[in-house]
Amino acid sequence: MLFAILSTALFPLSAEANQNVHISFVLFDANTNKSVGSGSQVILNLVNRGDNQQHVTDQNGVVSFDISPLDYVLTSYCSTCQLNFQSNSGTQYLISPQNDGTVRVLSAEDKPVNKDNNGNYIIETNIKREINGTDPWQLLKNQPNFGGGPEHMYLMTNGKVLMQVRDRDGFDKWWLLTPDKKGSYIDGTWTQISSPASGYNPQNMNGVVLHSGKFMIVGGEQNTNASGKMEENTNQSFLYDVVGNSWSSVPAPQGGAGDWANIGASPFIELADGRVMVGHNGSSNQAGLSAALYDETSGNWTITGTNKNTSNNEEGYTLMANDKVLNVWNGDDNISMLGTAESYDPASGLWTKTTNAPVATGHGEIGPAISLPNGKVLQMGATGKNVLYDPATNSWTSVPDFPKLSNGLQLTASDDESVVLPNGNVLVITSVFTCSTQNCWWMGPAKWFEYSVSTNAWLSVPDDPIISSAANIANGVQVLSLPNGQVMMSGEGHIAFYNSSTSSNASYSPLISDISATSLSPNNTYKLSGKQLAGLTQGTAWGDEQQNQTNYGLVQITNKKTGDVSYARSFNFSSTSIAPNIPSTLSFTVDPKIENGNSSLRVIASGFASLPFDVTITGGIDLPSAVAQSTNGATNRNSTKTSSQSNISQGSQTLVQTTIFCAKGSAKKKVTGLKPHCPSGYKLSKH
Repeated sequence: MLFAILSTALFPLSAEANQNVHISFVLFDANTNKSVGSGSQVILNLVNRGDNQQHVTDQNGVVSFDISPLDYVLTSYCSTCQLNFQSNSGTQYLISPQNDGTVRVLSAEDKPVNKDNNGNYIIETNIKREINGTDPWQLLKNQPNFGGGPEHMYLMTNGKVLMQVRDRDGFDKWWLLTPDKKGSYIDGTWTQISSPASGYNPQNMNGVVLHSGKFMIVGGEQNTNASGKMEENTNQSFLYDVVGNSWSSVPAPQGGAGDWANIGASPFIELADGRVMVGHNGSSNQAGLSAALYDETSGNWTITGTNKNTSNNEEGYTLMANDKVLNVWNGDDNISMLGTAESYDPASGLWTKTTNAPVATGHGEIGPAISLPNGKVLQMGATGKNVLYDPATNSWTSVPDFPKLSNGLQLTASDDESVVLPNGNVLVITSVFTCSTQNCWWMGPAKWFEYSVSTNAWLSVPDDPIISSAANIANGVQVLSLPNGQVMMSGEGHIAFYNSSTSSNASYSPLISDISATSLSPNNTYKLSGKQLAGLTQGTAWGDEQQNQTNYGLVQITNKKTGDVSYARSFNFSSTSIAPNIPSTLSFTVDPKIENGNSSLRVIASGFASLPFDVTITGGIDLPSAVAQSTNGATNRNSTKTSSQSNISQGSQTLVQTTIFCAKGSAKKKVTGLKPHCPSGYKLSKH
């Protein structure tokens, strides 16, 4: 086995080591500490992914199995225990018969496992915790009847969240969450939108916002066709146009022939230049696999990266601060390839081996690899091992392992989600990935941690209020970085939000240099320039699937009098590089429902917000008369000075923002920033 399993419950077996084992369990309701009675389901999943069994409890809450002397994960569902929207799933257990005539029963809740007077192992339901007053988690206030369970989430460039919802038959519906006028997603409103073709209902796929502002969704490890039949590894892809609320099909690479008859949940990334890179999945030990690059401007795919040394199967791609792509091998059964990783160069279209990582982070699956704002890549492991890669020095350093439970079960981030927080730390969800002779299987607890960049340590985070941690695996939980600094999380059909406890680091934020106009009107389009407008991180990472990165600039406009927030629709990104101080441009169109008056404009990427830039909105919605009179009576300090200063606190730093006025003939321009300067051809003016 991959992990050393330590026993907290050792019981003699009634059969020889090579014979089937007869095991009985009694399911208790954790609320009443009594048997649940009849009708509750108990399932044993063989870790080797075969011989799965399920039975229902009798009138005494007892269920029995005859199993092979191999490892199983036990899951239960109480038919009488559900409270409010809480799950009725029970604590998970590892059932591990041993060759010495004993069986180990280990609880994901990390409690000793006992027997009742009749010799039945006592297993329990699981209770989710309640939210308290200082809780970092909040629940969504307005969740409509979606007609299914919310799953994948993607942030559109107008600040809205695109949500995929799956019903019991595997068919998808798509919804948009619009934040309220104060920018709150917790209090936002939902609108159902159109869906792709009826035969495209993907699961375990990848999505990305393109440089045009359109959204692209690619492949799917599973897909429900129009007849309701489940298909494997679809090669379908679609574009969503936010403006027209319409979907259009994207042809598969090479017309879907040969290697590209399937895409599935292949490694996936958007390059800094806007091309989308999808790896040919292949088998787990297949080297020399190619990738395909999608160019939105031409609508064509081209083949690249044909010299890859390792496979793409169950692996991920990570964009680095040098605009190259990192790929870490997910196998650990070949000592000669321990820690193998490769770097793809978009300029040459070729892969180059990096130095080897000091530990194996993959074992059939792999954990997320996410670029940090400091330029390093945090590769989290399906083995519980973690490492940092520095592309500037082509070197690796070890990161502390994920913790173990007291019973010896190792927490991992196998095929799990992670997100960079505004403080630069990484939030990740973990669970146990237990392995047997041929394969591995997930089990609880679904535990959250923050990786502290400054202390190189894992900080425990309270359980989320949606899933019962000891009853569920982390695989399947989705997270998304929001422009207000929160993390949106979906799991078990519900939605919650995580709030980081520390403030943002100002050096990670986008920097605005210039806007084509400072008097803005609804439905009009403007151009904005600056540095690191895509931020210094892609925001989120999973691995080979579920990618929903947010390294593109959103334009947020806040009315200074009312505090009301509006998002313009941004597009035409010249670059989505996450390198520091990279200059780039974007265009934005002002929302038709914006309020008139003096406002502050910010660019936000992956939750990191720039300093505000002063703009004025005209032609929009007039403020209420009382507010308007107050606004008209206020003095605009900037109108009487060549420059003005305002102190803006970000994190532990207090930064001074300066506004200057520039002139070129009769044309005048206002420039705001830390060190503002007049554009080419303009001279400093006294206004």
